[in-house]
Order: sequence, then structure tokens, then C-alpha cells
Amino acid sequence: MKNIKLLSTFICFLILASSHLMADQDDLITADIRPPRYKNFVKPKYPKEAKTAEKEGKVTLQATIDVKGIPQDVVALTNLGYGLEEAAIEAFKKATFDPAIKAGKPVSIKVRVNFDFKLEDSDSEMVFIPAGEFQMGSSGGNLDEKPAHPVYLDAFYMDKYEVTNAQYKKFVDANPAWRKDQIPRIYHDGYYLANWNGNDFPPGKENYPVVYVSWYAAMAYAQWAEKRLPTEAEWEKAARGGLIDKMYAWGDSIDATKANYYNATDKERTPVGTYPANGFGLYDMTGNVREWCLDGYEANFYLNSPGENPIAGPNSIDEVIKDFINQKNNRVLRGGSWLSSPQSSRVANRNSRAPTDTNPNEGFRCVQSVKP
Repeated sequence: MKNIKLLSTFICFLILASSHLMADQDDLITADIRPPRYKNFVKPKYPKEAKTAEKEGKVTLQATIDVKGIPQDVVALTNLGYGLEEAAIEAFKKATFDPAIKAGKPVSIKVRVNFDFKLEDSDSEMVFIPAGEFQMGSSGGNLDEKPAHPVYLDAFYMDKYEVTNAQYKKFVDANPAWRKDQIPRIYHDGYYLANWNGNDFPPGKENYPVVYVSWYAAMAYAQWAEKRLPTEAEWEKAARGGLIDKMYAWGDSIDATKANYYNATDKERTPVGTYPANGFGLYDMTGNVREWCLDGYEANFYLNSPGENPIAGPNSIDEVIKDFINQKNNRVLRGGSWLSSPQSSRVANRNSRAPTDTNPNEGFRCVQSVKP
């Protein structure tokens, strides 16, 4: 049986957002107009009748985004039925935008928007995170979390679960240079895969997150899997699950039924997916293991962080990926772990370690950029 997943990609003259949007023929966007971009994306709910019939297809809407970024006069240009057009219209009317800009001023513009309703296998390993703005950091947390500030991110996919022992074994089997007995000492601290017996993970732990992996090793795995590590901003947006200004992915109070964190009881790692998913359908974004990010760590980065697709450090995303072996500065870890206190498990909390660092509470998950 297939489950339903809505994928929306927003490409506007090479500007990436979260649903395919183009100027109408009477209002062509020119080089001197910055097109509208999602500020708050609202995901349509797949209608029950379409879900039952396993109906999929592309719904095209036409609307005007006014000078306040509010959709007006939304109509459907398709007729797929099964309630798909109605679901797309209802969601789009609730979305908000940064309006189109011409000569430094907001302008109204007519657009067409495509929503792709796709049927996908239920074992899909990645979750779609729509483009748009979110509030990063916190006002009441640690100094390196301040100030809270708006960040715009392009759309991306993120692994639903942390990378497991079974997945990592496939990597080391295919890449002898990254096996426990062959990895160069400069890429770890001496405890790489410390809980493995040679190149075999502990018996019965195939669905547990892999630990004792350095940032270098996580980067190598991600490249082999044709993915990459998330930026710190991507990680935090995904971890928040769509909630705004909350300490945790479910609210402001810690909850031992929703995450594997340290609460003065005997705990260990748990199999991925043991605790409930967040609002985006991602598991263990709080607790279980802390997760490596792409960024170099800068304590004061939020004071002058770029407003769009930020990454800390002297390199761009592509440069870090291309030359990760030569990155020497501390890298970011996010998410708390089974050894983390409630305070350290907050979604805004930041950690860092040397890229050679390996620990029993450090793992990772991967992302993929959404390409035009």
C-alpha cells in the first residue's frame, strides 16, 4: 500500500522556494523584479477521496500576490477532481509571502502555482522540508543562540531517521579506506566505531543510530550516499517541525514520552523511530544522538548571519563538500542526546566539537538540496 505525500517545488526564474510559481503572461517577471517568495508555506491536506482512490496529479492555481504578500483571487486552472483543487486552494489562501519587489518597492503580481500531489512508497527515507522563512535561535537561551532572527531557506529533503549501524556498514563495506582498521588517524580521535567489533556493529543493534563517527566520516558517508550534511539552519528549521518560538519540537515543556534525553534514569540509545515524529515527520530530532552539521562553529555567528541560506565558516556549502578533508575548525553538533539534560536538548541549543571527535552520543543524518 502506498501512502500519500505532497511535494511542492517553487522555482521562479531560478529563485527557489516551495511550489512552482511563474508569472502570468500579462505580468512577466523581468530582471528588475524580485519574484515573491514564501514566508509561511501551508501544506495542503490530501483529500480522503483522493487518498482512497490513490489519485495523484498536478494542480495549477492562478492568483495575485498583493503588496502585503497575501494571495488574492485564487482560482484553479485544472480539474483533476477528488477534492485536489479545493485542497490546494484552501492551503494557498493561508500562505503568506514576501511580496515581489520592483525598484525597491513591493508590487502586486499575478502568478501561477503548481502543486504536485504524488503517491510514494511508505518506506520513503526522506522528508520534504518546504522553502520559506523561520525564526532561528532564541531570546532566552545561551549567548551563542542570540539574537533570534528570521532566516530564509530553500527547500530540501532530510533523512527521516538518523543514519543507522546497518546503513553505515554498507558504506564501510563499499569503502575500505573508512573501515575501522584502515581509516587514517588524522580523521578521528582514536575511538572511531569504538563499539564495533572490527567492521561489524554490535549484535542486534542494526536499527540503532551509528555512533563514534567523526565529522569527516559523516561527510564521507553523505557523499557516498549522494547526499550531504545539513547546515545548522536547515537542521534547526527541520527540528522545529513548523512550530514557532518553542523550546522543543512539541512545545515548551520537556516530555520523556517524546524524546530520549537524560532524566536521571538509566538510559542508552534507542532504535531510530522509537519516539513520536515531529510536525515534519522526522524522528529523534530531540535526543537519542547529537547530529553533525555542515557548518563550522562560530559563537557570534547570529549577530551577522546572512538572511538567506546561511552557513558559518569561510566556505560555501559546495566548497565545504568539495574540500571537507581539509576543514580543521570545530564543527556544529545539534539536537541533544540520551546523555543531554533538558536544557541541552532544546532545539535552539548549539554544540561544537573538533571534526575528529567521536563519542557514544554523536551521530548524524543527511539532507539533499531540491534542484530546479
